Amino acid sequence: MTVKRFWSSLLPRAADPLERGRAGLVMITCLGLMAAMAVLILAWLISGDLEWQTAVAGTVMSVILAGFMMLARNGRSRLALWLISGLLFLLITSDAASFGLGSPAAAAYFIPIVLAACGIGLWGGLGMAAAGTTAVWLIAVAAAMDQYTPEMPYEEWHLTFIAPLFTVLFFLVALIVGYWMNYMSNAIRQSEAAKPMPD
Repeated sequence: MTVKRFWSSLLPRAADPLERGRAGLVMITCLGLMAAMAVLILAWLISGDLEWQTAVAGTVMSVILAGFMMLARNGRSRLALWLISGLLFLLITSDAASFGLGSPAAAAYFIPIVLAACGIGLWGGLGMAAAGTTAVWLIAVAAAMDQYTPEMPYEEWHLTFIAPLFTVLFFLVALIVGYWMNYMSNAIRQSEAAKPMPD
């Protein structure tokens, strides 16, 4: 079976090109995440840093992602995109809160923001940008008020520089990608509507 046929077999048989596109976005995201986890687990296995909990977590995550792929294949790609974005948001928030804004973990919020903006549209991207911004500010303020101690020590510039910078960047990326995807979606719909009806 060629790669093209395999890829087509993953997608729903929907006539709507937008639905097939969203389903493809779910598939490529899930497959990419599975591959990334497999590479990391293999690298940690080779280096001797792999813990059994990590392997179990990777397996569970792969099963969940496979479930999202099945949702998309059955015509529920919007729901699958929301679920993937939400799951990534929770995982990133856990990591960012654990290490604090001194680590690059919060930059990973760009992934669910772009995913939501591409697959759901402008408002989906803005929603994820708002969620990521809220999480970053909560982490910064909580650390500044000594409500918790992240693994990387809090410094004042996390609140005065990092949090405002991420706020601007998150919303800017959501606006750029979301606007373009809304424009392309409308163009595709108009093109499909203009096609002559079959006899």
